[in-house]
Amino acid sequence: MTSTTFARARKLMTATALATALFAMGLGTAWAGQGEDLIVVVPENTARPVSLPARVAEWRRVLGAENVVWVDSVKREKPSGFGSMAVLNFGSEAELMSWKQANAGSLAAQLQVTVADALTEGGVAPATGSEPVYKISYYTLTSPREDFQAWVDGYLTKYLDMQLKSKILTRYGMYLEHGTGGRALLVLEYTDAKTEQEAEPIKAKLSEDIARVDQEYTRQSELKESLRTTQSWTLAVPSH
Repeated sequence: MTSTTFARARKLMTATALATALFAMGLGTAWAGQGEDLIVVVPENTARPVSLPARVAEWRRVLGAENVVWVDSVKREKPSGFGSMAVLNFGSEAELMSWKQANAGSLAAQLQVTVADALTEGGVAPATGSEPVYKISYYTLTSPREDFQAWVDGYLTKYLDMQLKSKILTRYGMYLEHGTGGRALLVLEYTDAKTEQEAEPIKAKLSEDIARVDQEYTRQSELKESLRTTQSWTLAVPSH
């Protein structure tokens, strides 16, 4: 069993417990969609709820710290897409939908919460004490989902897996929001700030190496700009 498979199995066992914990805490949110990953956003120019750190700590206790990424945007130019963001991984769509149906009546508009599908994920959580840096981008799709997924499979995952092997990234995930006009969300977790700052020439060389031996990678890489447009991007750091 791979680490990703093990993590998904663990999430399946703990999703119901997380739902109970969230309900007990009375999380106020605005919902959209169906799926098995949850994107919780404090919008730009919105004060972070005082209770949020304690809630995120509880989510991590129940789901496992490796299954909850919680960050603050540090981009000074707008839009950055969010002020703070938490990405929660559940075990299955059925588990998440069950929680949504049971608790929808308690939700308010304090936070923006969107259910999403993971189009690709990789890597493992960094060791305790690490200081990762994140690059997080929202995209508007300009193509059918099937074409975008083919690009993710034929290009993006291969490219990001090479960055994992080269220790540029520790984790990554591309998510697709459900609902009308659902956006794609790319979360890249860099080893540290220095690695992120020095990564571009290394990444370019890695891409060239893949392209030399993989024609589908080359073909899909040329389609990128026709499949989506960038809505926002930001650098982010772990929140506390």
